[in-house]
Amino acid sequence: GLSRAFRLRVPDKQKDVITIAGDGGTMDIGFSMTMHSWIRGEKFTTIMLDNEVYGNTGGQESGMSPKGAVLKMAPGGKQFEKMPATALAKAAGCVYIVKMSPTNIKKAAKIIRRAIFVAREVGPTFIHAYTSCNIEYSIPTEEVFADARAQEKDRFQFEEYMTDAAKEVIDRIEAEEKAAHRAKKGIVEEEVN
Repeated sequence: GLSRAFRLRVPDKQKDVITIAGDGGTMDIGFSMTMHSWIRGEKFTTIMLDNEVYGNTGGQESGMSPKGAVLKMAPGGKQFEKMPATALAKAAGCVYIVKMSPTNIKKAAKIIRRAIFVAREVGPTFIHAYTSCNIEYSIPTEEVFADARAQEKDRFQFEEYMTDAAKEVIDRIEAEEKAAHRAKKGIVEEEVN
């Protein structure tokens, strides 16, 4: 797809492709396109914002809704299990996969950077991030962050998977960044003295 087109169109510039979509667009309606891109080994990052419901269409259950979830359009509760998104990503060839509730902005930024750098060099990456749907799950706005923290201890406990090739990229990039930071710090200390 897009990453190959960018490499052909502007071969002298690095262009990263990042798709950000909800759980419906990634795992339900867009599932076949997502899977085919991963299986082809396209070098891009997918960030799925999982609110566990079709919130824009009135509270329909989605493949990512948890079993038993009572929603406006599923008053008897969802009858089947939540799709195993990270397992599907792994089976389809994603080389770096994270499941998380983004309650720590620095950690979330680090995960996104890792995913982009790995996708740039190795292959598809996937971040499965929880996001509250306060309207459909009747979560008061002031309690959304508390909900995210609760999900971090439940269905969205931090999980990180990487292939050996992905780990090599992450280790190299993070070592280079640390060295650059130390060098910059050394220059600042020399200027102070």
